[in-house]
Amino acid sequence: MSVVNVVQKFGTDDVLESSWELPPELVEPLRKHVNVGDDGWIIDEWRMTEQIAAIVQPWVSEHIDVGSGAWFVGSWYHPDQV
Repeated sequence: MSVVNVVQKFGTDDVLESSWELPPELVEPLRKHVNVGDDGWIIDEWRMTEQIAAIVQPWVSEHIDVGSGAWFVGSWYHPDQV
């Protein structure tokens, strides 16, 4: 198992609608806005802000609506490829 940083979009019933994996090179820019562990993964989930959206938007295929409250960044366990 490995950990990947992700952007998550939730629907009206708090059901996950979409998610996007973020590349490792975003760890350092995100470190100023969220708690990132020494191993590079985001600790906890963080509500999307304008500053975070500006960093991650190029890797998200939908426009991030910060005011909606539906967008978060965090980490997931990801099964290693065999």
